Amino acid sequence: MSMASSGRKRRKFIGLRFAKNGLKEIFLTERNFRIHLFIAGLACLMGVWLPISWIEWAVLITIIALVLTLEVINSSIERVIDYLAPEQHPSARIIKDMAAAAVLIAAIASILIGMCIFLPKLMLLM
Repeated sequence: MSMASSGRKRRKFIGLRFAKNGLKEIFLTERNFRIHLFIAGLACLMGVWLPISWIEWAVLITIIALVLTLEVINSSIERVIDYLAPEQHPSARIIKDMAAAAVLIAAIASILIGMCIFLPKLMLLM
């Protein structure tokens, strides 16, 4: 293995370590991320309990990833704003509110998708 190849491999692992640290930080410090993760786990359990198709799994995993990703981005934006503008500023509040709105839109979409996937299966059980 050449030195250049070894260096590239090491850099990839460093990037992975940074991502792992970010996930650890968001999990430990952000209550909403943990709530979204818990609900995602429940949705996956429902997918196992009420067997869903591969397409439904793909949609479910995609919307879960979207909500969790937006929550990470929202938290990152909030921290950057707090760092750059520690004092209360109307523009800072609006930026934070808009980032939170993106999470809310995805969360509402996830509820609607969950209803589309799970309600018909639940209705068959009744």
